[in-house]
Amino acid sequence: MRNPLILPIFAALLSLSACGTQIRAPSLMSRPVEKQPIDMPATEAVERETPADPALQAELAKQLAAAEQGDKAFAAQRSTEEAAVARAAGKAPGSEEWVRAQEGITALEAARGPVRDAAMAIDMLRSNPAYAGTGSRAVIDAAAAKVEAIEQAEAAAVASLAATLG
Repeated sequence: MRNPLILPIFAALLSLSACGTQIRAPSLMSRPVEKQPIDMPATEAVERETPADPALQAELAKQLAAAEQGDKAFAAQRSTEEAAVARAAGKAPGSEEWVRAQEGITALEAARGPVRDAAMAIDMLRSNPAYAGTGSRAVIDAAAAKVEAIEQAEAAAVASLAATLG
């Protein structure tokens, strides 16, 4: 059952809602000032050149020397392991020569440790705020590039021996 008074009451309330005052709100249209182009600064800030920190240079020299010493040890072990891989080439996997060659490749991979440690130490120097100057960053980048080259050469040598062994 419907109440016959509901419709007239609803119509009266609806007509009363139109009797309120008109609100003067700002327009949401873009203003003329918002249409003007924005002028960006023409010159970029140029970072001032700073010299490399002497303590940093000493630490980098130490890390480079450690990487080079590690590479010499790697090269000495590499010749031994190359001979073991040559003897095992063509042998069945699991044979005595093949197992010795695999162990040699694993030992050669472990011999890469000093170069990896030097690379990690150089990368850690990058995060030191004391070495944030342009000169310090340049010498860190140069040292990191040298160690990276050594590291890649060692990785290629290990990969070559592993591929030869199969």
